[in-house]
Amino acid sequence: MQKRLSLFTGVILLSVPGIAVAKDKEDARIEAMLACEGIAANEARLQCFDQAVIPLKQALTRGTVVVEERNAPLLLEGVVKTSGQTSSNRYWLVMENGDRWALLPKSSRPKPPAPGSRVKMKKTLWGGYWLSGPGWAESEAAFLGHGS
Repeated sequence: MQKRLSLFTGVILLSVPGIAVAKDKEDARIEAMLACEGIAANEARLQCFDQAVIPLKQALTRGTVVVEERNAPLLLEGVVKTSGQTSSNRYWLVMENGDRWALLPKSSRPKPPAPGSRVKMKKTLWGGYWLSGPGWAESEAAFLGHGS
């Protein structure tokens, strides 16, 4: 019994590096589609995309490939495009790259960071964010998503 357990454990441990490497590689179906982009001739490029999309579409239909949008800010530093106030001590802002944020300052402020202001966000260990910038002391921030 002990030999079987040791053999099983050894096989599992030897397969772990292979699993880690596989996560770092792009799926072959995605690589095939990306390779089409390098074809200069329009007709040949379209034919390549048409052929490459078939196995990808089948995998999406079967559920073996899942597309998931990352719900995280695109940048942790940037310029405020627009901003406003939602309540007495709650503010919102949209960055030039489309990231939307809610600000929850510790103390009452007369107005949110002005459009054109450069601000920085810092990610915390527990997954939240802090935002700071000129004329704006570090405040808790919540990422709301992408869009305008």
